[in-house]
Amino acid sequence: MEEDVKRCLEHMLETNSIRRTFWHMDEKVSDLWFGIQQGDDSVIVGDVIVNMEGPYPLKTGRKTGLIHTCSDIVVMGGKPLFALNAMQVSSFQEAEEVAEDLKKQSIGLEVPIIGGNTQMEDNLKPCVSFTVFGRLIGKPIPDAGAKKGDRVFMLGEVVEGEIGERVHRAKVKFKAFMDMVEQGVEIHASKDASRGGWFGNLAEMLVKSKKGVRVTSIPYPRISRYMGTYLISVPKKEIRKIVEISAKHRCPIIEVGTITEEKKITIGDKALVEEEKMQQLIREFPYKKARLPR
Repeated sequence: MEEDVKRCLEHMLETNSIRRTFWHMDEKVSDLWFGIQQGDDSVIVGDVIVNMEGPYPLKTGRKTGLIHTCSDIVVMGGKPLFALNAMQVSSFQEAEEVAEDLKKQSIGLEVPIIGGNTQMEDNLKPCVSFTVFGRLIGKPIPDAGAKKGDRVFMLGEVVEGEIGERVHRAKVKFKAFMDMVEQGVEIHASKDASRGGWFGNLAEMLVKSKKGVRVTSIPYPRISRYMGTYLISVPKKEIRKIVEISAKHRCPIIEVGTITEEKKITIGDKALVEEEKMQQLIREFPYKKARLPR
């Protein structure tokens, strides 16, 4: 467990230097709500929400790349509208085969791929990247708004299997989450549990929120595994509503823990991340609270 915790925290910090390099670029864009300084799941300018993912190894991207890129749009309260992709391939036959799989993801998600780039360069490994454009449904939902007393839930099934199964599981989660947004559920924070696993993404949510958590259940034993589920932080009064909505959509939901003012991560009486370490992470993590639209 200790090694997995260390790996999750290291993943959370690995792009800090790159974000600092581009830190002041945010100031050059008007109507920017979420950018480099927030490091959230997507970028938001006005009511336009954009996410880019990759490069994925070709085998991974052709099965789940578009699904994952759309997931980061939805978790911030947006509806994916259309996508672009870029692929590096070893042959045009390979490109055609990959395109068929991307088309399956696109049709299943109802997010058309309307452009991109295909190239074949010597000595480059085949890979694929995606950019998805969407539009906010209401106010953006940050990953940094968790409050003392909130309950943290994991929403959705692990996104795995063949393309059709992955699309189905993602769409169930999308519909349940967007139903919560449209019904006005008070969601203080939400985050896609992707690289870094549920534990690493929960830790990032806590660091940005300057809070801790008392973990009361283990939603998945491999804490560092990519899952494609959502972590959502809601006040206690919303529990009944989110469970009802999840049940309506046949979407799994499980309570993970309770947000605390004490800045540490505990399971039972054991502290997985002590307060001293959390304070260090808060100091070192490059983050600026978003200037949200009224």
